[in-house]
Amino acid sequence: MIIYFDSIKEGNVESINYSGNIYNFNKFNQSSIISKFNSIDGEICLSKTNNILIVKFNLKCNIDAISSYSLNVFKTDIKIEDELYLTNLKEFENDEIIYCSQSINLDEIIYSLAVTAVPIDIHQEGEELPSGEDFKVYSEDELENELNNEDKESPFDILDKFDL
Repeated sequence: MIIYFDSIKEGNVESINYSGNIYNFNKFNQSSIISKFNSIDGEICLSKTNNILIVKFNLKCNIDAISSYSLNVFKTDIKIEDELYLTNLKEFENDEIIYCSQSINLDEIIYSLAVTAVPIDIHQEGEELPSGEDFKVYSEDELENELNNEDKESPFDILDKFDL
């Protein structure tokens, strides 16, 4: 969905009920944690003040995520609740206000927000870290507890327990 900076009236608030074109999202998906977008729905509010466009996102995305534990694919919802400040005047650009051209592709922005909204450590509820006959994967908390219980100084000291 493309909006044009000048099409938003100064001082007005416009709400868009958004239902994303999933084909476009899946077409430019390069994420290693999102296998597929299933749906994106919600509301986008646009308002403009002094050549600054305020874009508020309140969206829910249903995705097929790739488990960081097992690499299995599972369905999950993520929320996008964010606010961006855009301007078409180069002199207004700073750390919080993004300079953009006259046309703004909301799908590209929503895709970026969706990818950054997915936690790095994403897995199904109840899924455990992998382990097997010859290996065990420790979480950071488990490793810290193990080190504290045995008065170890280095995280590598835990390897002393294993027959390598």
